[in-house]
Amino acid sequence: MKNSKWVSAALASALLITAGVGSVSAASVNSSGKTSTNKKTAIQATVKVKEGTATWTVNGTPVAFKTIDSNGYKLYSLSQVAGEMGAALTWGANGIELNDSQGLHTIQLKAGSKSYQVDGSQQTFTVAPVAYKGKIYVQLTKFVLGLGGELQTNPNIILSPARPAGEFETMHWTADGRIIANQGDAEFTQIFKFSTVQGNYETFSSDERATDFSVSPDQTWGAFTDDKGQMNLINLLNGVVKTLGTDTSVKTDLTWSQDGKKIYFIQGDKQEKISQISVETGVVTEVLADKVENKSELRISADEKTAVYIVNLTGVAKNDADSTEDSLTVDFSKAGEQLYKLALGTKDAKPVALTTTPDNKLYPEILADGSITYLSADPDGNTINTIKTIKADAAVSDLTLDIEVTWSAKVSSGLIVAGTATDGSTRIYSTTPAGSKTELYRTTKDVAEIAVSDDGSKLAIIIDGKILVIQNGKALQLTK
Repeated sequence: MKNSKWVSAALASALLITAGVGSVSAASVNSSGKTSTNKKTAIQATVKVKEGTATWTVNGTPVAFKTIDSNGYKLYSLSQVAGEMGAALTWGANGIELNDSQGLHTIQLKAGSKSYQVDGSQQTFTVAPVAYKGKIYVQLTKFVLGLGGELQTNPNIILSPARPAGEFETMHWTADGRIIANQGDAEFTQIFKFSTVQGNYETFSSDERATDFSVSPDQTWGAFTDDKGQMNLINLLNGVVKTLGTDTSVKTDLTWSQDGKKIYFIQGDKQEKISQISVETGVVTEVLADKVENKSELRISADEKTAVYIVNLTGVAKNDADSTEDSLTVDFSKAGEQLYKLALGTKDAKPVALTTTPDNKLYPEILADGSITYLSADPDGNTINTIKTIKADAAVSDLTLDIEVTWSAKVSSGLIVAGTATDGSTRIYSTTPAGSKTELYRTTKDVAEIAVSDDGSKLAIIIDGKILVIQNGKALQLTK
């Protein structure tokens, strides 16, 4: 809400203009809105000024502010700046009082006085506010910061409120095109929702259970379990949390069906089963109970005909018929992470091993053409990480890239892949099943986390704990 016209009118009635165009003498204003006649408080010297304008982008909108140059200092119209920032003005015991739009900060000041207060703390302007032609002009930086805003230069930008500062983590995109992220270094749980415009954010939730969740295909719900194993849903538009069903068994790797009606998960203390829960009824149904432990990274195809997951196989213990301690040996020849495939909806279907190799396997995905991809990492570090593709005929191929892959995620067009190039830079590519790639972004800094919008057109990344949104190859920093 803009208050500039109202603020301007209020100030105009309270100012004493004593000089003609091009000069001014400012008088102090008391709490009743009248100028002081006390010779000790009145400004005695006439100050020559030069009128002008300065354009700043305020919360995404260009604004031409009225300015005056007074003795070498550029001062800005208080009423105009306050109005664009949504601040409200009242007359307080100490003169003019302004309150920011969120009710968090208060400035108290007087025309002609360098001394002012921010939230009750004494501060000092470099140059005192000046009264000129029915308006008060103030030092921009200190005034904006006092109202909880932020300034950037080259280009000139004012944000109200300022971007939140902290170490952010665990990002998710939502149906309304915004980003939800948790402030990991906050004293208490702080989950924010950001738009892709600087300064446009809100506190989304303080529920410590909901710092991470699996997002539904339509990006309107998140699913998570609490410390009791209870499944919960969080509305990604308003933050409201509701429980789903009554089952409290251990659930990990939550994965939504494409129609949003079911959530698949790995179940059990030893991650030995695959099950699903109905979003409508909360009823849990077992999908696979083959007693094979250490399942993870569950993926479900869009048509719900295929499940893919990783099993971390451990060593097999062997001993003689008497089971003596001395005869005990452990066979590690088949230990390691292997990828498995299960035909859903097929009665008595058995999991099929897709891999037997000793490499570590991460980020499995089922693409639209039915092929399966995963990140292959040599545990000994003798070869670089690559993306491998398993076709329907079981043929395996490598995705040719000029980076060592560190992360990948599925989008409608294929994969988004990130990794490190030989020059040390981090590069992010969009790739297709046919093998073509398009560079989306590169940076010399380490990228800690990546989230991709549903259509793959926008990225959110975290660098040094800060959130940046990437569009058309350009980065916009949302936090500081």
